[in-house]
Amino acid sequence: MNSTIYFGIKWKAIAVLYTKTQSSINQLFVIMKYAHFLILLFCSFSLLSIAQEQLGLRTENYSGINSVFANPANNLTTPFQWDVNLGAVGGFVDNTIGGYRDASVSDVLNNVDRLFLATDFPSDQEFPADATVFDFAPLGKDKFASAVTIVTGPAIMLNFEKHSFGVFTNFRAVVSGHKIPAVLGYYDYESIRPGDNYSVFPSNVGGMAWGEIGINYLYKGEANNGQIGIGFNLKYLQGFESFFVKNNTNLNITKLERDVLNFENGANINVGFTATSIDEEAVNLQQNGTGFGLDIGLTFAALDYQDGAGIKLGVSILDIGKIKFTKNTEAHTIDIGNPFSFDPKNLRDVTNFRDGLDQLNEELFGTTGVSLTGDTYEMWLPSAFSLQADLAIRENIYVNATVVQRIPIGEISVERGNLFALTPRYESRWVSAFLPVSVYNWQHFQVGAAARLAFLTFGTENLGSFFGNKSLTGTDFYMAIKINPFRMGWKNGGGGRKSKAVQCYEF
Repeated sequence: MNSTIYFGIKWKAIAVLYTKTQSSINQLFVIMKYAHFLILLFCSFSLLSIAQEQLGLRTENYSGINSVFANPANNLTTPFQWDVNLGAVGGFVDNTIGGYRDASVSDVLNNVDRLFLATDFPSDQEFPADATVFDFAPLGKDKFASAVTIVTGPAIMLNFEKHSFGVFTNFRAVVSGHKIPAVLGYYDYESIRPGDNYSVFPSNVGGMAWGEIGINYLYKGEANNGQIGIGFNLKYLQGFESFFVKNNTNLNITKLERDVLNFENGANINVGFTATSIDEEAVNLQQNGTGFGLDIGLTFAALDYQDGAGIKLGVSILDIGKIKFTKNTEAHTIDIGNPFSFDPKNLRDVTNFRDGLDQLNEELFGTTGVSLTGDTYEMWLPSAFSLQADLAIRENIYVNATVVQRIPIGEISVERGNLFALTPRYESRWVSAFLPVSVYNWQHFQVGAAARLAFLTFGTENLGSFFGNKSLTGTDFYMAIKINPFRMGWKNGGGGRKSKAVQCYEF
């Protein structure tokens, strides 16, 4: 498929999801009953995208410029004098709202006209034989949902004896909600009987699409029995689209007959969104904000690491920064201090986003426009703290351990998922292979696979999603193509391998 057509289809799918998400989110109290439909759309459209941390692109010594997105000092041990990324694309989705029964990614993508909710038929009625069924998670646990897309454009690294310099470009999109109250799950809500009271604790969901133009710098020095590198990525940010919903208080709600909701202590909820695409019939991607971001990192490599016997250790803080949205931007507040009742069915005839927002204002305040409180807001990047350890077992054989822990920064943000991964690998100049074993958000255990053949890398951190799971809750895939020199060597001042010419395979 032509790449332009592919990315056009991909972006339109994301944009349709995004528009539907905004429309639903701004009908805030409808979400409290119908959040599962939002997540179903989220999962379906996210599966159309093409991993959270892309371990096959970040962990090996031959990763070059691509490694600096996990730690700006990660390229301390690169053997390349220069490295050029021509293009890389990756996407990730995971959730605990629900999943497709006994399905693989191909089952979902090839059967989009035969997707059903588990609740579409009575429990004693069977689904069609060729149906793909989405079922909701069992009762009791708080939920999360996360989708990440990253496209890395042209990027280059120049490596010298004491310094390394890089320039890169990225497009990134993140949708996240990592502490969704359990009561917003489908079966949890349905288990509440009329007259029962329940609470919704403070939480938030958000999404943002932005571009990055960045520079990487690494200083390399000698340390006791090894080398040390200190690096940073400085990024200029272009904000395209965003939305958020932030519940600021404990909502004390009584469920009445016909699903009418009585808010016993009122509500205080903030909502923001960019209106560029929701007010247009077609997707209208444009810059609506700007900002700056920073990654900082420190890496130590033992002297014998480059000879296949030691260890490399790294620590980094990623995505410190924010974007201020100032164009085509609306901030709304639902702030009601007294008890009130709300009937979601009053919005059942809503046909578009603006109509829904007006009707919500009419329902809550008696007139339109009351909720609008501003035309700017700031949204923070998905900040995280990361530790890396790379153990050289013998020449060409390594085991990498990576921990990523999100850091809550700012009032409004998109959030990174937590990750612990062990990745054994074989690496050589022309062929590398990876077998990542990871736990995402300390809940989902995954086994992946990745490979690099010369200048082409492809992989996944959720291999099972392509072969069928009892419950398909997410998937991911990434690939990259780059070029770098045939002549290379370990250059970083600590001994080890000397520069050498690399021979091509003979056939």
